[in-house]
Amino acid sequence: MGEETRIATETLAELYLKAQNIEKAYEIYQQLLSQNPSSVRYGEKVRELELRLRESGGIASGESELPIRHQGNIQRSIGELKGWLKRIQRAKKKST
Repeated sequence: MGEETRIATETLAELYLKAQNIEKAYEIYQQLLSQNPSSVRYGEKVRELELRLRESGGIASGESELPIRHQGNIQRSIGELKGWLKRIQRAKKKST
């Protein structure tokens, strides 16, 4: 089976991790995240593996944490969380 025909699955990524092939696992989790951009689990796994690769020298420290296509999703999530925080703070002020 060639590289082009390999199906990206979380199971395959975990098998690569067990085999200590962090780069391949990272690539697969990136594919999974691009297919499911709202997946918190895949996003966390990509960031975790990026840290491991940086520590081992696999990713230069100046490189972006996530591909640009995912940064927009992160910014939207941050905006939503900030909105929730403001609503919580207002509700807390009203209740005291």
